[in-house]
Amino acid sequence: MKKNFAKKLDFEIPLELQDYIITAIQGESEAIIHTSYPVHPNGFPLVIHVYNDMPIVHINDVAMHPQSRLQIAGQIQDVDVTMEIKGLFGQIGFLLYPSTPYYLFHKSGDYFLNTWRDFEKSVPIPLNDLNKDLSDATTPLGKIPPLLDFFKLLLDNRLPAIPWIDDALRQIYQLGGKITQETIAEQSGVSLRHFRRKFKEVVGVSPKYFCKVIQLNVVFELLNASDEEKLHHLALDCGYYDQAHFINDFKRLIGQSPRNFLNGEHSYVKTYMGRASG
Repeated sequence: MKKNFAKKLDFEIPLELQDYIITAIQGESEAIIHTSYPVHPNGFPLVIHVYNDMPIVHINDVAMHPQSRLQIAGQIQDVDVTMEIKGLFGQIGFLLYPSTPYYLFHKSGDYFLNTWRDFEKSVPIPLNDLNKDLSDATTPLGKIPPLLDFFKLLLDNRLPAIPWIDDALRQIYQLGGKITQETIAEQSGVSLRHFRRKFKEVVGVSPKYFCKVIQLNVVFELLNASDEEKLHHLALDCGYYDQAHFINDFKRLIGQSPRNFLNGEHSYVKTYMGRASG
């Protein structure tokens, strides 16, 4: 059985990296398994090192076989993503802020949208001994320090900050997605057209979609700590005006109605949804 899918680790992120890395995460199984599970949008990209058997990523039923053990997964929008595991499941890495791939990897969000990319081909500097250091680590947790050291090297080459983008992302997150893109653009001091264009360039999805993803993940966050029978009230608390709007957003992002999801075989993935926290 899966021991965990994406457990947050009690591992302190260095101060200089806290604007780019939210937390270290790990997923693994206790034995050989053959299973598939859906991967839903949560608004945050990942850097993952696979230390056991390589999973197969299915995007709209098209299989992707990652060639590298060190991968970057970007935003997810309007596609069905399923992870298939045949063997021992084991991966460790970082949950990133939405702007991190742009600042540190010098890539637009579109580059990582709906796909898993080889880390080595996605960063602006050579890996040098990183792969060797990851292979030499005797425990999964031992892989975190060399990854952090490489991220510190990426800081030396980071792109200049865009303060109004950072403020917009922070506000969307803090308000649980309950803010319009018009309001954010006005507060940012830029035109709505420029705001939409630059936001999508940096994050990979539109601000309106990103807000919906965060809003729905707040529902999951509360759902994990509440009674499923209160789902409708939780949706209202998270800014949905009525049940119809909530169900439509849920179907668009998750692929089925809230009730069918909660009664389905993959309802356990709700445990791993919810806003990320540092």
